Amino acid sequence: MAKDNNRYTLTPLQRFASNTLYVMCRGFAILPRWVRYYVIEEILFFVLYYLIHYRYKVITTNLRNAFPHYDEATIRGIAKRNYRNLAEQIINTLSVTGASSQRMRKYLTFPEAKAYSEATKDNDVILMGGHHGCWEYFASVALYDSGHKLMCIYHPLQNSILDDLFKRMRHIDNSDLIPRDDSLRYFIKNRGGKGCGKHLAMGLIADQNPYRHKDSRWFRFLNQDTIFAEGGEQLARKLGIPVWFADMKWLRRGEYELHMELLYDGSDEVSEGEITERYVRRLEQQITDCPERWLWSHRRWKYKREE
Repeated sequence: MAKDNNRYTLTPLQRFASNTLYVMCRGFAILPRWVRYYVIEEILFFVLYYLIHYRYKVITTNLRNAFPHYDEATIRGIAKRNYRNLAEQIINTLSVTGASSQRMRKYLTFPEAKAYSEATKDNDVILMGGHHGCWEYFASVALYDSGHKLMCIYHPLQNSILDDLFKRMRHIDNSDLIPRDDSLRYFIKNRGGKGCGKHLAMGLIADQNPYRHKDSRWFRFLNQDTIFAEGGEQLARKLGIPVWFADMKWLRRGEYELHMELLYDGSDEVSEGEITERYVRRLEQQITDCPERWLWSHRRWKYKREE
């Protein structure tokens, strides 16, 4: 197996394994909705919560630190609902395999799509979301916005077979999957419609653990000192690119509604770190309003601020 420009070249055996897994995932995706969400999801929830207690200590510790004013019964209640959300996200991830654009529009509705497209038609944009709701549906915004080509920034997996599988599962019309390390180069090359004839929309799931540097900026997030990747802000400030926050509301199992909120218009004078601060505050509000929908099993606070 060779790796070139962050993209794997699979051997015939690895390609066979990837194709086999894809067929299995596709077979799951075409099962009736009630089987996926009211049979398999319930079984998965039972296994995660009652049998293996998947990362229970991580989840409850994160919740206690984030909400110190909650009593233990409340923490346990949120944790249990979070396991149900985790089971649903696994089902959602598999359900997008080979899904048509029409089906993806059913999974994620966007009532304000026309107003959003009109507001963004003359500019490249940066879209910032989090692991709240179904982040696997985030790319579906490309189906509602024909004026932009969506850049879906992702972290390549170390396992080449799974990396190839997930790239195929996540394919959405009018979008490109871009490895994180190639994202800036791609954006500069294609911004303003230079490469693909459309403005670009850079999609960022921006609440992941970034690389830590000696000059990393710390933000107070969910009652804890936290660092965030600031590449989106730096690009927005340098090139005058508007930044939008993607807010996803749960409707029913497997179906969500998207709302976009402007964080930065691309022209206002802002201090260094202010755009990221606005994102952090909006994400915190989203999580506080519905805590069970965030990914608490993620070890988000591995880094500690030095005194």
